[in-house]
Amino acid sequence: MAVGGEKKRRRASAPETLGAWLRVWTPPRDVEVAPPPGRRTLAIGGVLALVVLGVAAAVIVPAIDDSKDRAAAREARAAAERKAASRRRTIAEQRPRRLALASLRPPSGAPAARRIAARAALLERAEAAISADARERAAAGELEGRPRGTECEPYPKRDPGDGPERHLDATRGVYNCLVFVRAIAATETNGGGQLGYPFRAVLDFERYSATWCKTNPVPGERVVPDPRTVIELPPACRA
Repeated sequence: MAVGGEKKRRRASAPETLGAWLRVWTPPRDVEVAPPPGRRTLAIGGVLALVVLGVAAAVIVPAIDDSKDRAAAREARAAAERKAASRRRTIAEQRPRRLALASLRPPSGAPAARRIAARAALLERAEAAISADARERAAAGELEGRPRGTECEPYPKRDPGDGPERHLDATRGVYNCLVFVRAIAATETNGGGQLGYPFRAVLDFERYSATWCKTNPVPGERVVPDPRTVIELPPACRA
């Protein structure tokens, strides 16, 4: 509206005012721009801004820390649950299996050769039973691959053909067994071998029975496990 022959000047908006103060915008003649604040006003504004930032930090920082603590606690609980589940699974996997083969026991007074043959037959039947057990575990999804056969060797190691089954004074034999899953081809620098799952077998040459457990060695070479976390084999499978 014209008043006394002149247009009424409008007040500059906040962005326009800031632009004029920073000299990035030139206001038209009909726009009234407030003068920039003095140093005192700027100082007061700075103090107020710091106070606002301080209050915001006092509220936000503890909230962030609390959120981090809750996330860390959740992760710790999840890790503990995974460890407990793994421990339960290992204990279940190592549960002893047994096979009674009293029918193999030779009659009293049988010659030594027959008695040794009967003990060797007990070992062979134990190997076959371990293979069957591994195949059942694989079918249930507890093992990977296709178990093919089992080979047991005395524990502690002895010379080939000198296992406890050949010593008639031994009433018990302990064996480390491997269930074969996959053959490893020989190379120029390494010999061939077999990849599989380890088991421990204990033979009773008096009752003609076999007990075996799946073992779960600590992964990695030259690893010294924490004794508090080691899950020992059941007593029936210990040497």
